[in-house]
Amino acid sequence: MSELKVLVVGAGLGGLTLAQSLRGHGIDVAVFERDAGPWDRPQGYRLHLDADAINAAREVLPAQLYAVFEATAQYTEPFTTILGTDLSVLKRLPARDDHGQVWPAHDGPAVHANVDRATLRQILLAGLEDAVQFGKTVQRYENTADGVTAYFTDGSTAHGDVLAGADGIRSAVRRHRAPRCETVDAGITAIYGRLPMAVAEPLVPAETLTDVFTIASDERKVFLGLGSVRFPTSPAQAAQRFAPGTSMSDQDDYVVTIVGGRHEFFPATAAGMRTLPAEQLRGIAAGLLQNWPGGAAEVVGNADAASFFLVEMYTSVPATLDAPTRVTLLGDAIHAMTPTLGRGANVAMRDGALLGRALKEVVDGGLPLAAALAGYEREMTAYGFSVVRQAARIGRQRMAQNALPE
Repeated sequence: MSELKVLVVGAGLGGLTLAQSLRGHGIDVAVFERDAGPWDRPQGYRLHLDADAINAAREVLPAQLYAVFEATAQYTEPFTTILGTDLSVLKRLPARDDHGQVWPAHDGPAVHANVDRATLRQILLAGLEDAVQFGKTVQRYENTADGVTAYFTDGSTAHGDVLAGADGIRSAVRRHRAPRCETVDAGITAIYGRLPMAVAEPLVPAETLTDVFTIASDERKVFLGLGSVRFPTSPAQAAQRFAPGTSMSDQDDYVVTIVGGRHEFFPATAAGMRTLPAEQLRGIAAGLLQNWPGGAAEVVGNADAASFFLVEMYTSVPATLDAPTRVTLLGDAIHAMTPTLGRGANVAMRDGALLGRALKEVVDGGLPLAAALAGYEREMTAYGFSVVRQAARIGRQRMAQNALPE
């Protein structure tokens, strides 16, 4: 197959990684995102990136955009630090870096970075403005003799050779492509906020500012997670220096605060809290830590009142995919996981890079489309569901996450 058109449903990190890969390989790509715009809803703050995401970014991004990525990433010490409820350091656990043979081997220690999600998404969107359409919600698709057609709720359609569902944990594409693949409630509610760096520095342990992540939990397994985001170069300056003409929004350095635990420790259901103002969510989060010794509640109480939002944690249930069609899946659309390992974005970006490689083999004539998709799906479900199981196991230990169904 000398030519290929790929429809990508979802402009999150995995879908955009795939789109950048395809654009780099000269493959026609169109991306459809249901949100009205890239910043239509809160999607999180700090992300931990390991070898999967860092190498995927290096592989798929043009050199000038990868330079912006490197200039704005905070490369951390390779530890997750466990704190007491008084925020004293109990132990530092080495971060794992086991990614098989996907990326070239290198000498030296594993590389880990903390980045701002919005900044990373801006980098991945750069150069794809002509390919991404917002406000497009997929309703269904049809396989036909000459390809696949996506139908959108606004009455429009799009036709291509391949459709990749990167539309998140409530994926409409998955419902049709893999109806047996389910997601379940993990039993955990979390409230996220941002603490300005200047406020954070005297309140948090030094390791919070240098390590991948720091986390404390009590006998209820209610937890406080803290992770820093420092920009070695501001995003706007990095874009001006390395990718002139690329628009990047500046952000101040900050520490993300995450307070979470079993649903029953929160004063209302997630549905009941979802409409609460951000400042009230901050009060709920600080209140969950009020009996901790030291300054944990103060840390949360000093965070930006407007920055707080609610997250309900869900997880995929490991399953198998039927024989491949022209439709495939990546990221949270197929193997969503709780954030205990900090690997969701990493695995989604790995998916995007590997699917891009597979489709390039099709265009180059090395593989039939069905064989390329089958190989990608075997590899993706093997490592993806392995991480889902690991995240569920650690989540059970650290925050009393529901066990995965058998």
